[in-house]
Amino acid sequence: MPSLKPISWVLLGAGVLVGGFLFWLQVGVVAALAGFGLNGLSLQGHLSAAADSLVEGDYQKGEAEYFAAQDSADAVIRSSDVPQLAVIGVIPGLNPAVLNWQRSANATSLITQATGDLITLYGDLSGENGGEKIFSDGAINMTMLEELPARVDASAEKLSLAQVELDSIQANTTFSQPLDDIRDKALREMEPVQEAVGSLEGVAPVLPDALGANGVRRYLIALGNQAEMRASGGAPLTLVMVELDNGKISIPIKGQTSTQLFPPLNAAVTWFGPALNTFFPGNPRNAPFVVTNTHPNLLMSGQEMMGAWQGGNFPKVDGVVYLDLTAIAAVLTETGPIDSPTYGSVTGDQLGQILLVDAYADFGQEDATVRQAANQQLVDDLLTRILSGDDLVKAASAIAGTAPGRHFQLYMKNPALEQLALDAGAAGIVASPETGDWSAMYTQNGNQSKVDVFQQRNVSVTVNLEADGSARVNQQMTMVNATPPDRDPGPEKGIGYETMWIKNAYLLYIPDAARNYQVSYPSGFAVRPFKGHSRQQYGQGWVDDGYGNKLIRVVGWTPPGGQAAVGVSYTLPAGTFIDAETGALEYEILADPQGLFISPTITVSVNGPEGWSPVRYQGMDVTEQNATVSAVLDAPTKIMVEFRR
Repeated sequence: MPSLKPISWVLLGAGVLVGGFLFWLQVGVVAALAGFGLNGLSLQGHLSAAADSLVEGDYQKGEAEYFAAQDSADAVIRSSDVPQLAVIGVIPGLNPAVLNWQRSANATSLITQATGDLITLYGDLSGENGGEKIFSDGAINMTMLEELPARVDASAEKLSLAQVELDSIQANTTFSQPLDDIRDKALREMEPVQEAVGSLEGVAPVLPDALGANGVRRYLIALGNQAEMRASGGAPLTLVMVELDNGKISIPIKGQTSTQLFPPLNAAVTWFGPALNTFFPGNPRNAPFVVTNTHPNLLMSGQEMMGAWQGGNFPKVDGVVYLDLTAIAAVLTETGPIDSPTYGSVTGDQLGQILLVDAYADFGQEDATVRQAANQQLVDDLLTRILSGDDLVKAASAIAGTAPGRHFQLYMKNPALEQLALDAGAAGIVASPETGDWSAMYTQNGNQSKVDVFQQRNVSVTVNLEADGSARVNQQMTMVNATPPDRDPGPEKGIGYETMWIKNAYLLYIPDAARNYQVSYPSGFAVRPFKGHSRQQYGQGWVDDGYGNKLIRVVGWTPPGGQAAVGVSYTLPAGTFIDAETGALEYEILADPQGLFISPTITVSVNGPEGWSPVRYQGMDVTEQNATVSAVLDAPTKIMVEFRR
């Protein structure tokens, strides 16, 4: 067998070295790619599961998912730090891909850390991490609260650095192009975490002062009864004043509005309210507290509540928190039932039926004090549960979830707090949108009956759209008094909660741009003009609501089983519904809700001009040139119908 020459041995050795190097390089890169891909998918799944668990109030599961996500994030980091990538990084054309890889891994780690910060914060709020709670037994740990802004800022900084890393990814080469999708997906995954941290960034700095760090703060909690509606919510028939002094919470005043706090039976009080309130002719006011939230906009009604509370010789308050039975039911659904000596076990599903229907049927006018005492006990038990701190996060989340339907609303005297309420969509604002059409219709009880709980409402909007982008609009609200037929109808057109008749004021808005507007209503109904605001009158009963929005009020009676249809019609000018870029006709309407116990529905039917056809989407009914869309009006709702030639 011939022996190899020295040069052959050198070449063979070099080949082995090169082959070994390439094998090492290949194995390392393949392993890193596999680690990056598999652990990236695992990370995404665990982070999503952690977020879902927190929303569901399952801290233990959320924490476990976070730890699993952290393991995946660490593996992704390791995949970007293998020596093979350092070698590839010096090869022309491959360096951007390696840098992008490392940037993605760094961003992944930062996003995971920020998510962990939120989970830890949740644990501190709920006390489920085994440490001291921020809130428990009616007291707030002010030291922990004052540390909150720094903790939130740290999370925000991590997300900001992650954003920089992701934005710096260059996906303009063949080798780096696959990371383009990864970057975009990571940015999308960041959004809910950024939103959560952004919300905390706004609220954390103002919380200490709002909770009494710099002096006593007082807030009036008004519990709205949806069996007797006002425009901005249910009648405020139960009131609670909460006092916060350097983190200590107390409830020095509480009770039934009509008999305990403003006796005898809704006594009128004198107070000064905000100027230009259409519903009061001037200052000082002189009326019962229970009519303070007649203005649809809580920005106005909240100030009236504060003024009337003080007018009743109660302490000044720094804000108003409005809750109705829909919000309270959501709390019971999340935290469990409450046992009542009068009503038995009260669950979230049963609350409305028990308090808004059965209680008025079972306890007549003569037994009103028994019903009120039972209701007050339920409120007291609920407050005791919330102030214990055990279910704070669940309760707060449940309440906040009802804000879009105006079942939870806030008015705060502090501008920073009021801005937070505005940003969160919990300020109860009623305002015409800057563009498009608008539907805002409200009913207000005028005879103290308790049958608004049976109201069934549908708003029908019919639109004739023209090729120039103008439109003729007709809106009609149909209100059915769906009182059960087995109930005693009581006296015809009666006053008090034993009558089944409804006397409503219908408050109807039109968009700012509306022209040629008019109102329609049944025989026997009448426009009820607002008095004392001559400079705000538009004529024929139309008035500026104090914020530049056009409003009219129609009043009429509806018997049990009957219905009433009131409406407004108007034109909107040319160009209102033309898309400047595409030339398509785009009809859009914003519909605002009222916090009824039974959510109304809205049906929008748009007729296009000759030669134009609607663009279909799921849920739309189309017949030739007509498109019809319906929705449950339990939140601010936008409906858009597009027409093309």
